[in-house]
Amino acid sequence: MGTKPMLFSFDKVYVFLLFWVGILFLGFFLVPEQCFGRIYIDINKPSIPKFNIAIPEFKNLNEKKESPELAQKLAEVLSNDLYLSGYFNPMDKEAFLEEKDAPMTAEGIRFKDWSVVGAELLLKGGYNRVGSRVEVVVRLFDVFWGRQILGRRALGNLDQYRHLMHRLSNEIIRKLTGHDGISLTKLAFVSNTTGEKEVYVSDYDGYNVRQITSDKSIALLPSLSPDGKKLAYTSYKDGGPMLYLRDMTSGLVKRISSRSGLNIGASWAPDGKKLALTLSRKGNSDIFTINLEGKILRHLVSHWALDVSPTFSPDGKLIAFASNRSGSPQIYTMDLTNGRQQRLTFEGTYNTSPSWSSRNRIAFTSLEQGTFDLYTMNQEGGMVKKLTEGQGNNEAPCWSPDGRYIVFTSNREGRYHLYSMNANGQNQVRITSPKGDQTTPSWAP
Repeated sequence: MGTKPMLFSFDKVYVFLLFWVGILFLGFFLVPEQCFGRIYIDINKPSIPKFNIAIPEFKNLNEKKESPELAQKLAEVLSNDLYLSGYFNPMDKEAFLEEKDAPMTAEGIRFKDWSVVGAELLLKGGYNRVGSRVEVVVRLFDVFWGRQILGRRALGNLDQYRHLMHRLSNEIIRKLTGHDGISLTKLAFVSNTTGEKEVYVSDYDGYNVRQITSDKSIALLPSLSPDGKKLAYTSYKDGGPMLYLRDMTSGLVKRISSRSGLNIGASWAPDGKKLALTLSRKGNSDIFTINLEGKILRHLVSHWALDVSPTFSPDGKLIAFASNRSGSPQIYTMDLTNGRQQRLTFEGTYNTSPSWSSRNRIAFTSLEQGTFDLYTMNQEGGMVKKLTEGQGNNEAPCWSPDGRYIVFTSNREGRYHLYSMNANGQNQVRITSPKGDQTTPSWAP
């Protein structure tokens, strides 16, 4: 493992003051908030306009000009992070008027040139390779006011430059929104790249893909724990579908449920101390909870129908699940305190794969007119919003840890790949590119 990058802050407080002079009595006042509100992003709005941001190639600050390729690579990682956030529109570099290796300070920047090409924000970066490490500095400017909004310096291992840039992009998101970004989070998913269905993990943007299982069988439905330190999944490697638990730090794998029939669809409780899953040990597919040793804690849903895909509410007091008890698969909830069950979906002939976000929205897959699309709703089944339409089959939604993004699988470009989007359905972007199919994602810190 590399040394953990260190971050140092340039800016202390970002406050704008205008001084009114040349009148009989001297005075001063704060610029009205609305004048500067344009550079702050309200991520709770139903629709968020994107800011045009210019990100030139990074300036090589090394005397020997070592690692010239990083000038473009560092800028590309940061640009992609900001694009995936859904808050920024990175501009085409062909439109830039500024010369290469131009100054990085507000005093030396010709902000008029950036304003002419339509930039609202300007991000300047520089780097210096020192042996096997690289030091990176970034500065974010408001083009309209010609002032620096943020400055950061980071140091890390050269071979982990993507991680370094993810940390810096998180700082930018936090500065402009007041909330952490998602660029340091991880994904788990299933891919048949090798010809067999195996579990893989990657960064949130689909890079740094790493194969986790080598069962040479069928691995299904990976589920990362709330802290990202454990991975539950189902595999046929020992015969039938059995549930396994992997420690993501040590790599230790243990089988925690090998009961007869199904052991599938494991979902973590918010506290990370138990799992809900479907077992069919007595012939019927019911939902149970088990601890991390595989001991059954509670028989939650007992019904003659097929009950699958449990997902916990943020407070752990309810679960949502799919059941065909009404004749076709629909989404239900169960109150774990009193056992009360409630049907949520009534539109669509096939509703499944519920996923409950930390912000208390439920995403699910629905079949209409022969194709699968994604929807969200509240825990009562109201405020339904359709997120995908007219772009192939879209399935298996999973929320980001902060509940502001959804990763899902879609065959809109032929094979099944992973895509991400904002919670309102905006900014749908493909994030995986390996050969074969990538399906059933799980998202964790």
